[in-house]
Amino acid sequence: MCYVVAMEADGTAKDVTRRYAKAYTAKTRRLRVESVVDDGDAWWRRVMKLFGRIRLTDLDQIEDNELAGAEAREPMPRNVQDFKNHPVYALERHLRRHEVLVPGATPSGTVGAGSRGPLEKIYRRKDVCIARSAAKWYRLGREVKPNEIPAKWLPKKANAKPSRLGGPDEAEAEAEDQAGTPVYRHDQTEAYEPAPVRNGRVPKNKFGNIEVYVPSMIPRGAVHIVHEHAVRAALTLGIDYAPALTGFQFRGRQGTAVLHGIVVAAEFDEAVRAVVVGLGDAEQEAADERRRLGVLVMWRRLLMGLRIRERIWSGVDADERKEEETRAEMEAGVGDAASDATEEFDMVFDEDGEGGGFLVE
Repeated sequence: MCYVVAMEADGTAKDVTRRYAKAYTAKTRRLRVESVVDDGDAWWRRVMKLFGRIRLTDLDQIEDNELAGAEAREPMPRNVQDFKNHPVYALERHLRRHEVLVPGATPSGTVGAGSRGPLEKIYRRKDVCIARSAAKWYRLGREVKPNEIPAKWLPKKANAKPSRLGGPDEAEAEAEDQAGTPVYRHDQTEAYEPAPVRNGRVPKNKFGNIEVYVPSMIPRGAVHIVHEHAVRAALTLGIDYAPALTGFQFRGRQGTAVLHGIVVAAEFDEAVRAVVVGLGDAEQEAADERRRLGVLVMWRRLLMGLRIRERIWSGVDADERKEEETRAEMEAGVGDAASDATEEFDMVFDEDGEGGGFLVE
């Protein structure tokens, strides 16, 4: 029994599986769409919202509290397998690759894998956090604090290949050694503070751009201008700028850097934006001029055709000219009309010589 949906007389419906399932969180939930499909919980809520009431009544609120209480009163699972992906409890053996326990996590109990298996500690799911490598924290706008001990060492991937582009994989590969990749918790990191702008010069990396994965990575005293004419505007003004590297686009195993806008000193912000507006106006004027020239070419072609036609008919009187035009129109109509000629068919002779119903002499 995976789904129990109660129907009302007014056509509304509600999911009441938690009322009738014996172990909803430990067993039933693992068979539902919430656990089988990514983002299945949100999808199921959207589906049930189509059959729900616009305004909840007092009875609906009482029923919701009853279902939530039934789920909260569900006892702790008794076997190891039911702890996998459990929303409330977790075992250390079921932690994913980038999941670690927070410092000072207190066990809520123990469970054994069989009668002779060793006892394993049971932790609350809220005591499990995500750990990331230093390179991934950097792409989130954070950096690892000095002298921090890694929360976990991830083993090296068996088929790991170096990236052909010096991107995020390169920094992560440099941090790897024989022990694997060190990962850190959120509390082991701090907000990344980029080098500030000095004398109108924007700090750049070895590739000549600046990494702006999140807005907090913009240097102090700089602005991020996103426009297709931003580079031309900076070159026109002759100021220092740096293309903004906002991420990487991967196709297969190859990555391509995504440059989106430029970063300039804040003192040149208004000047760059003014030049950008001017370049946009100039481009629009050029497009209008090209369109105008195209229209003039078409009109010239039409007038030249009319002049040639008038020169051809200049020595012909009006009656003959009208008669010739009428005959040309008739010939054009006859050429387009379907032929009324009788279609010819091949005569078929019977091989047995009976003459197709006539007596053969």
